[in-house]
Amino acid sequence: REDLIARASWSTSVGRPDFNQYAGGVTLPDPENPSPNDQITISNISIKPWTARAVNVRLEYYLQGVGQVSVGAFRRNIENFFGSTVFAPTPEFLALYDIDPGEYGGYDVATQYNVPGVVRTEGVDFNYKQALTFLPPWARGVQVFANATSQRVTGDDTVSFAGFIPRSMNWGVSLTRERYSLRANWNYRSLQRRAAIAAGSSIEPGTHTWWSKRLYLDLNGEYTLTKRLSLYASIRNVADAPDDVKVFGPSTPAVARFRTRVEFGSLWSFGLKGTF
Repeated sequence: REDLIARASWSTSVGRPDFNQYAGGVTLPDPENPSPNDQITISNISIKPWTARAVNVRLEYYLQGVGQVSVGAFRRNIENFFGSTVFAPTPEFLALYDIDPGEYGGYDVATQYNVPGVVRTEGVDFNYKQALTFLPPWARGVQVFANATSQRVTGDDTVSFAGFIPRSMNWGVSLTRERYSLRANWNYRSLQRRAAIAAGSSIEPGTHTWWSKRLYLDLNGEYTLTKRLSLYASIRNVADAPDDVKVFGPSTPAVARFRTRVEFGSLWSFGLKGTF
């Protein structure tokens, strides 16, 4: 039997800041051990929780046998979301927190605040899964799957969306028989924006740390020896794909963006599994 189902949902959520924001703490740099990134960090006790209203729509089609194809879209409007800012302190600001301007007046101040207006996240996703029952008997037990998500954020560029991934995809194939199973999974992640870099004399506004796009392949297998014992093998990141870390702003040339490379390596695991 094949079925087509449409779904829609609406929801409201609330997000509160970390407790240390309400503690009103002030972290001062150490003038005796200076660092290029030294700054005064202040918790904002007046920051408000954010509220979000979301709508989700989805169309699902169930294939005859074992399988499903679905397409969805979502939109989320967030008010009073948390933003980060860095600024040069005024004497009045330092006096408010009882900070010595003679010793700390040359440091920038970093804090959080509620972003005015609405920050919006929206995107679409696709999902497919099916057991290939139409294959000949020698290929029985084969299943395939694929899913993808594309999303974006609009609004104030200072919002705290570190780690936001605009596009991601997963796909794979598996073979399951009475005595053994094999699986191959691929995972793709697009360019990922991380933490913002404070603007300065040589750093333009909108400069961030970025993690490069990458593709991982994982392999898994299991073979049943007896009713209670089986052998297994797992290989993570087969091709030893690295993560490149870049730092750049709107006008940074491509040749000057690369900062470092992180190599996690390929993890191979083999073993004997028992069920008792």
